[in-house]
Amino acid sequence: MSDGYHIGDEVQAKAFDARLMRRLLTYLKPYRWLLGGATVLLLGATVLSTLAPLLTMHAIDWYIDDPERTERMAALAEGEASGVELDPALSEQIEADKAGLRWLVLLIAGIFAGEALLRYGQLLTVAYVGQRTMFAMRMQIFGHLQRMSLRYLDKNPVGRLMTRVTSDVENIQQTIVTGLVQVFSDLFTIFVILGFMFWLNWQLALVALSTAPLVFLASYIFKRFARRSYLEIRRKIARLNAYMQENVTGMCVVQVFSREDTNFGEYDGRNRDHRNEWFRQVRNYAAYFPTVDALGSLSIALILLVGGYQILHGGVLGVTASFGMLYAFIQWAERMFQPVRALADKYNLLQEAMASSERIFQLLDTPEEIQDGEGAIIPNNLQGRVEFQDVWFAYETPQWVLKDVSLTIEPGERLAIVGHTGAGKTTLAALLSRFYDIQHGRVLVDGVDVRDYQQSALRKNIGVVLQDVFLFSGTIRENIALGNGDMSEDWMRACAQYVNAAPFIERLPGGYDYDVGERGCNLSTGQRQLIAFARTLAHNPRIIVLDEATSSVDTETEMLIQDAIHKLMDDRTSIVIAHRLSTVQHADRIAVMHHGQLKEIGAHQELLARRGLYYTLYQLQYKDQEDVA
Repeated sequence: MSDGYHIGDEVQAKAFDARLMRRLLTYLKPYRWLLGGATVLLLGATVLSTLAPLLTMHAIDWYIDDPERTERMAALAEGEASGVELDPALSEQIEADKAGLRWLVLLIAGIFAGEALLRYGQLLTVAYVGQRTMFAMRMQIFGHLQRMSLRYLDKNPVGRLMTRVTSDVENIQQTIVTGLVQVFSDLFTIFVILGFMFWLNWQLALVALSTAPLVFLASYIFKRFARRSYLEIRRKIARLNAYMQENVTGMCVVQVFSREDTNFGEYDGRNRDHRNEWFRQVRNYAAYFPTVDALGSLSIALILLVGGYQILHGGVLGVTASFGMLYAFIQWAERMFQPVRALADKYNLLQEAMASSERIFQLLDTPEEIQDGEGAIIPNNLQGRVEFQDVWFAYETPQWVLKDVSLTIEPGERLAIVGHTGAGKTTLAALLSRFYDIQHGRVLVDGVDVRDYQQSALRKNIGVVLQDVFLFSGTIRENIALGNGDMSEDWMRACAQYVNAAPFIERLPGGYDYDVGERGCNLSTGQRQLIAFARTLAHNPRIIVLDEATSSVDTETEMLIQDAIHKLMDDRTSIVIAHRLSTVQHADRIAVMHHGQLKEIGAHQELLARRGLYYTLYQLQYKDQEDVA
């Protein structure tokens, strides 16, 4: 089993790419005013939160630690104890002090309430912008995938494409929308706090910044180790998920060959590797955050030391401090180191967002291989004449799957295509629906090259029933209509009745509202095929392609399916691809493919009379039965 690790899942070397960021910001352009408003709200909340320590400083210095006010309060207490009436002017001053303190406390409370409201509005706005951006990006990716050719989908695992639409978009939303505003706010917080610090006491401001070089050094070391662990975690989780998916998908083989213990041991080893790498990353964080906290505490200790010295000695170099100022600087220092931690923590998020955006844009920049040309034709009233003229085709050149194939199918004709596995039978049907473009030659429908038709309009006229019928999760009604809102209930039921699907549908709980389950798992193979016939008939195509549509069918329902096939092909151009020759003997003509070339074509008895390749295939399938007879 392979590691399941793809180079497309790797993280780019740079944690920040200006080119990618500019492209990501185009998704935010329609919401730039909302995002600007959210930024203003966040900046307002930042200013308010920074003002709170300043007001607390004034409350302490003006009303709590002021010597004159302390004397007045002492006089008040002494007068109340001795019963002596105070001087009216002194009493008035004391009341003014109390009122001033109350108003300052109320102002601080109002600031906290205002900050909460601003942050509430900012969070709602950012969440709205983020969800709208994520919605638009996912719709763009999904729409692009809808238009991609089968060649691209064949080369890219479904799991990787699902990751682009889900987790990669989520990573970008969290970092580019929410994180972008938050990073701007964190930087603004640091500069506002430093501005207040230098305005009040430049000496204490320098003391608060004295540990900043050590913080930057710790952040640089953390970034290097964190990035290394981050890359290893991604590699190991990719190996782990790939092994899990492969093991669950192949569980039948695992149990048949008694591989449970061996596979458990392999999964245990990979799981341990992933766990150990996470522990290593946790140790990185466990070392970094306490280091930043310790440096923040050291900064506060130095503020206390220098600020206390200024208070005790009446200032240093003409700069004085107070108890209120000391308290404000301690609060500002604590708040300054919080965004420093947050900025370092967002490094990995930014790195992941850049990697996700690179993968998404790589997908979006992949050109649509099958595109409608200018003035694409919308077919009306197709007759159903199909021509393959000198067709050469290869999925990967120079490995030709079809070699110089020329074939004409008249309107209403029933053509069967037979041959060994890999002869190119299914490829012919895929080229008719223009799931792939040929390298040489032409494929014509009613004399018009399929490349000149509008793809969706062409495919509406071609009904395809595959061996492995795909039903979507939902009801039988939804699978027959398949999103066609114009289809009437009577027409849908009539089509099901016509192809012999109605009897078993009406016996199911809920009838046409029965939930078929994922990929139709609640139905048998034969029932799924009958529903596929009803679905094809309900959309009334002019050309029918049956690709091994009678394979793997139980004997009990085979007669019903054969009858449904004959009804489905009635008055339509039909192409039947089959291995079992018993299912194609009544076709108008039979084309025999061998190694990508058309070797023989004719009616059943005509081909037997030639004693060529078809005769050999017939002998291989029926020799035993003829010997017994």
